[in-house]
Amino acid sequence: MSAGERVDVAVIGAGLAGLTAARELGARGRQVVVLEARDRLGGRAWYSSFAGTQVEMGGGFVHRDQPFVWAELTRYGLDVVENADAERAFFRHDDGLREADADDLDGFLSSIDRLLADARDLIPDATTFPTNDGAREADRQSLRDRVDAVDLSPSERDRLDAMCSGLSSAHNHEVGYVGMAKAYALAGFDPQRFLDVNGGSTIVEGTRALVDAIAADAEGDVRTSTVVAAISETSDGLSIRTDRGEVAADAAVVAVPLNTLGSIAFDPPLGPVEREAAERGHVGRGVKVWARLQPGYPATFAVAPDRFPLTFAETQPGPDDEGTLVLAFGPSADRLPLSDEARVAQALEELLPDAEVEAVGGHDWTHDPWSRGTWAAYAPGTWLRWAPALGRREGRIAFAGSDIAPGWGAYMDGAIETGFLAAERIEGIPA
Repeated sequence: MSAGERVDVAVIGAGLAGLTAARELGARGRQVVVLEARDRLGGRAWYSSFAGTQVEMGGGFVHRDQPFVWAELTRYGLDVVENADAERAFFRHDDGLREADADDLDGFLSSIDRLLADARDLIPDATTFPTNDGAREADRQSLRDRVDAVDLSPSERDRLDAMCSGLSSAHNHEVGYVGMAKAYALAGFDPQRFLDVNGGSTIVEGTRALVDAIAADAEGDVRTSTVVAAISETSDGLSIRTDRGEVAADAAVVAVPLNTLGSIAFDPPLGPVEREAAERGHVGRGVKVWARLQPGYPATFAVAPDRFPLTFAETQPGPDDEGTLVLAFGPSADRLPLSDEARVAQALEELLPDAEVEAVGGHDWTHDPWSRGTWAAYAPGTWLRWAPALGRREGRIAFAGSDIAPGWGAYMDGAIETGFLAAERIEGIPA
């Protein structure tokens, strides 16, 4: 950066939220610079190579119920593919694996609706943050509390435990209940659609195609490998200090993951609620695993409660002549580090009958310095206190990112939504 450089708006973070904000602000005539710490674009949406094929290392699933991401796919002519139904399903319990039949799967759908039955009252409008007393009380409950309180058989409880932990990327005692109720409301209170949203469709050309399309439309300078250390208010705007120098701006959009917000020094400091959020962060610190099994392994999914290292595993489309791909999730990256390939392989083989793991991989989002977590899951009593506050403009700064989205929070759709919202909030600041 040259000394004395000045722009209208600096966007910190080149994930889907930051790129969307940059595109929208540029289209309105603002001079924009995007500052990204990574050496690539996309943030937690990253389409990369594993075992000779391209896979989604981060976010990957989309659904037509998600209005913002679906509009972007339509805008850029990007096709989606629906994942095929599994031929076999297995539930893991303390006494081992049991193959599910049609009655088991119907019962699973029924138990989801029983667990989340009060979502209809708690979440009157799924596109906004709930403000009623019931939702605030539910936010203080953990998912573990709620699962344990439902009248279910031990097997049914294990299955719900697996689903909740898998969707949260955390242990159930760490996560507030109302966020799951919100996700159920977004899926129209339909248990099958709820599952479909969270694994039914992917972008044919991968999330890279969406990231690249938005970036190509963003008028302005996009700079990777540029770490923002501080944002200070000046007499006529903001001073943004990076490891490559300083840039002055009239305003800024901070579009970084919540768990990295504390790495940026703000002067004046953020408000007390925002500081608490930045210091504590969300609890989504699980592990996402890719694996290759022997060729010809049948289409299978399996789940396990969060006392096991992996809560979900499912075969994925891939080059079957070279082996079968598997996608899996676990509640703790510390408990099952990707670097310990033998332990990861063992955990998969204990969850998938007759599987022979030939390779494992993935990306450790939890220990990545530019994410420090997977998608957002909030501890009891934090979501409804933090996320709405972070969604408000603070002086000349607006925040964005899927972690704080009022609609599809923790999804790519939410990231895009907050990019639009941040651009709107910046419009109130004169250039």
